[in-house]
Amino acid sequence: MTEKLFDLTKVEYRLVILPPTGAAIDITNLIESCHHEELDGELSAKVKVRMKNIKRADGWIHQHVYLAKRLVLEAKSTGTSFTEIFRGSIHNWKTIAENHTIEFIAYDPVFNIMQSKEHFYFKDGISAGTSIKTIANDMGIPIGQIDGPNAALTKKMYNGNVGNTIAQRLEESKEKSDGDYVVRSTKGKLESIKKGTNRIVYELTDTTVESGYDMHSSENLVTVVKIYSNSSEGKRPKVSATKTGKPEFGKVQDILYKSNFKTASEAVKAANEILKERGKPEIERGVTHPDIPWVRKGDAIMIASGTIGGMKDGKQTSIRCIVESVSRNIENGLMTLILEAKK
Repeated sequence: MTEKLFDLTKVEYRLVILPPTGAAIDITNLIESCHHEELDGELSAKVKVRMKNIKRADGWIHQHVYLAKRLVLEAKSTGTSFTEIFRGSIHNWKTIAENHTIEFIAYDPVFNIMQSKEHFYFKDGISAGTSIKTIANDMGIPIGQIDGPNAALTKKMYNGNVGNTIAQRLEESKEKSDGDYVVRSTKGKLESIKKGTNRIVYELTDTTVESGYDMHSSENLVTVVKIYSNSSEGKRPKVSATKTGKPEFGKVQDILYKSNFKTASEAVKAANEILKERGKPEIERGVTHPDIPWVRKGDAIMIASGTIGGMKDGKQTSIRCIVESVSRNIENGLMTLILEAKK
């Protein structure tokens, strides 16, 4: 389903503090600046706020807006009710005396995974999707929609940062051609969503785009993948297969080992996946556009702006991209999207 948007001036946000007891506290009218971010390479979304520190009947507002306090950011447009955009808690807090303001940063519940370290051992055949459920249960984070990945992975022990463990499991699944997934939080629950499966796909064009850029790079290119047999101590392993990509960019090589796969055909499939993902120039695109609160990291979006787009009958047409990062300047009503072309 594709929607074309022309008037985005009626978007409205609301930020509410949720005390452990008592009524919710709406701090929307106290906000001086507010930014919402879902960034590439970070599992957790965050909200950065600067607000007035006023005195209430029960004391200063900073007593209610403090570390570990929970909050919800909501948005709506004309004719709709408020929809939750972000749910999290405050992890960084500062008051500024001279102008009676508070600055804080809140993260969604996945932040604790980003900050934690642990050992995880997954047996042979356990998928990344199942691994994510295991990690969420271990960390005490509610589980939402888990689309996958569903490919059976080889047994492996992981040490250290839990967020890195998730990222590695996702990458291993991707090497097995099991698709590209984004881990994110929705209404306080951990989700693993296949990228580009959003029901509503928004279309952005030069009519509404404020600015943008279109960068192409071959710096991370791979043109040859060698698959080595199981190595023996003190000897160089034998090459069991070689897969070749685009020769016009010269020889840039990656290697795989058969011991990391159940069968030789799985190793070849993984090599082909590397060439599919990295065998052509990387494309990064960015646009600044009036805010659409419901666009999220991992969503598909249609773009026709500047050199971003195709051509048909001499006219520019929209192309499908995946949102890699979202950064919202809420007081200015603008969002900046970093995009990756769908491969």
